[in-house]
Amino acid sequence: METLGEAVNVFTCCVFTWDLLAIVLPAFLVAGALVVFVPSYTIMKYLGAKASRVVSYGVAAISGNVLTVCSCNVVPIFAGILRRGAGIGPAFCFVFAAPAIHIVNTMFTYQVIGLKLAAWRFVTVPVIAVLLGLTMAFLFRRDEQARQTEAQGNPGIALVEQAPEQTRRAGFFFTALLAVMVFGASRPLDEHLPGDWGQLVRVIGVFLGVGALALLALRWFGKEETIEWARQSWLLVRMIAPIFIVVVVLIGIVVNYIPITWIMPTAAQQGGIKFGHPQGNAFLPVFLASLFSTLMYFPMLTEVVFTKGLLLKYFALGPALALLLGGPGLSLPGLILVSKVAGWKKMIAYWIVMVLLITLVSFVFGSYFGKYICSCQLQQPGA
Repeated sequence: METLGEAVNVFTCCVFTWDLLAIVLPAFLVAGALVVFVPSYTIMKYLGAKASRVVSYGVAAISGNVLTVCSCNVVPIFAGILRRGAGIGPAFCFVFAAPAIHIVNTMFTYQVIGLKLAAWRFVTVPVIAVLLGLTMAFLFRRDEQARQTEAQGNPGIALVEQAPEQTRRAGFFFTALLAVMVFGASRPLDEHLPGDWGQLVRVIGVFLGVGALALLALRWFGKEETIEWARQSWLLVRMIAPIFIVVVVLIGIVVNYIPITWIMPTAAQQGGIKFGHPQGNAFLPVFLASLFSTLMYFPMLTEVVFTKGLLLKYFALGPALALLLGGPGLSLPGLILVSKVAGWKKMIAYWIVMVLLITLVSFVFGSYFGKYICSCQLQQPGA
């Protein structure tokens, strides 16, 4: 293995596969449904600027446990809740937390790496997300006041509670759409079915589920709102997809020219920054790992395998946790998409705050727990 691209191939792993269709399509449809079907009252009640901070940040921080999205797929949903009047703090709390932690990657981290890193990842992601949201709300409080004032005067985002029956229908519809998205991301099917049949079953299931929900939308909400659902979803696709594809392709090309020794120095190399234990738990290596993790694009779960490989020989615990925290939650394509939705100033502030928070948490973790010992190493003679 000579280049970083050989360690994480973003093309064959995620981008140019059936997964793109099975996972990304429902994400855009969820975002469109948020804009059209979910009552603005619900979004404003739980995530709005006037909602209780405990409720709004709590909902945003734990939302990742019911979603299976990456740093790019989450942006359409982020755009949807912003359009419905969500506060900037809860919205940014959500956009990091949703891809950074969910049941699947928590269990996968536990199985592949171990309990300590899995537990710290599970516990610290919501904490980091809440701190991020509070910081963003404070930094852009004037912009937020102006945006909320405008939202209150917008009849499309008016804080008017809908009829209970309509609210129940919208809740069921949105839950069913989330279930379709979760099914599309259900990788265990791939393990139990031969060849590519698992992916094929997921793609067919997603299309059947979307078709059934489209018919249900026509019956419950009417033709005009169903067409509007498709239109809002397409607007988000048109806004986000071109940027996503171009940036991911560029990253895939660039990483094929980055020597793996830049982050995994060999024993023969002298000088430079050491990422292994104990030097790797110093502040600078952890900071650089945090910086790298927030710019590199890691398809879902690949950050776990990548980090495991580094831990066995080259990485200390601090940089490893930084990769696990920043890898799924942020990426250069995701950051550019966030700037498209929220603006460059907010995106840059978001990135800087995240790098600092991830660095701090990972530095404390690495300094406290020390060296990583794998169960496979314990079984070796003389270990």
